[in-house]
Amino acid sequence: MTRSPSGFPVFFRLLAGFASLAALAGCQSAPGAVQINPTPHTLIYSYVIASGMARGQVMSGRVPPARLVQIVNADRAALAAIVYAEYNPSSAGIKNAGQAMENFLAVIEPPDSSPTSVVRR
Repeated sequence: MTRSPSGFPVFFRLLAGFASLAALAGCQSAPGAVQINPTPHTLIYSYVIASGMARGQVMSGRVPPARLVQIVNADRAALAAIVYAEYNPSSAGIKNAGQAMENFLAVIEPPDSSPTSVVRR
């Protein structure tokens, strides 16, 4: 058996190539075939992350008092909805908790009215 210039036998290089192609083929799926349904546990994890984001904004000292009240109210609503969905699991409860999390994230990260450009001229 001859060695390739890389020092790795040709057979193993081909095997590694086919294995990587097979792995990438698994990534192909029909649009809409993969669905992620929230559960109370995933909503709790999302809440913990969003709460950390909100805490970081508040600690920066750049949050005006009116926005701080919005963040606190959205935080309480999201936490209450998630706790309710955790102890009373139903599709409606999980849907409400998901909507409360979306509202909380919208308050934390309001849409930026002035898009920034990466290209500097």
